[in-house]
Amino acid sequence: MATLYTVGHGARSESGFGSLLRESRVSVLVDVRAFPASRRHPQFSQARLAAALEPEGIRYDWQGAALGGFRKGGGSSAHTALRHPMFRAYAAHMETEAFVRAAEKLAATGYSERICIMCAERDPAHCHRSLIADWLVARGHHVVHLLDEQQRQEHVLNPLVTLEQGRLLYNGAQKKLF
Repeated sequence: MATLYTVGHGARSESGFGSLLRESRVSVLVDVRAFPASRRHPQFSQARLAAALEPEGIRYDWQGAALGGFRKGGGSSAHTALRHPMFRAYAAHMETEAFVRAAEKLAATGYSERICIMCAERDPAHCHRSLIADWLVARGHHVVHLLDEQQRQEHVLNPLVTLEQGRLLYNGAQKKLF
């Protein structure tokens, strides 16, 4: 079982973000933003972030093509517990070969390095990285969300998920997510 971390950059300062990663001894930051840039928070744009992490001994790895959000579709998805079409579309994307290959590589790397999955949304409950965390937890891995310097949250498999032959199906009872 690998242990992986997640973090949302939100409006954090560059130094505060670096401190959070150092405190957690992260060695690889995996950026799962589909578009690795930020006008509001330019310190989290791809090139600037990679350059800031390098002296800290943290490798930057953009995986937004395979693991990024903002997927289209989801209208007639089997993932009926996910109210927002983008989350339903992402859940459907998680069944693709591209996602599975990238997520398996992420998990495998987690055995030898301290991996942290990063997106923009600070709260994992409002971010597609919680779906990535579900996929990892369903396969026996341990996922910890870095919320603040003193606050960590262990990820538990979403109670609205049904596991069907390794497939995550967000079809839970009456509640709707996102």
